[in-house]
Amino acid sequence: MKEWRRLIEQAQEGHEASREKILEKLEPKINKSLRQTTYQNREDLKQELIIKTLTAIQEFDTRSVPGFWHFVQETAPPKAARQAGK
Repeated sequence: MKEWRRLIEQAQEGHEASREKILEKLEPKINKSLRQTTYQNREDLKQELIIKTLTAIQEFDTRSVPGFWHFVQETAPPKAARQAGK
């Protein structure tokens, strides 16, 4: 997790090597997703995904990423629902 944060922050500061490393790490996932599309569209879609990824990197705020316990609280069923299920 710390490596991702570091790479994103460096990419936001303009480090091309960090952008390339992020794309390299995401390439297997991108390629797997593209297998669900027609062969003729894959190259265009891959370029679009790369552009969207680079845009998301620039807009991502690493300081506002919620922690684990915040995630647990946000995804937990309401207290009344938990008690009713007992």
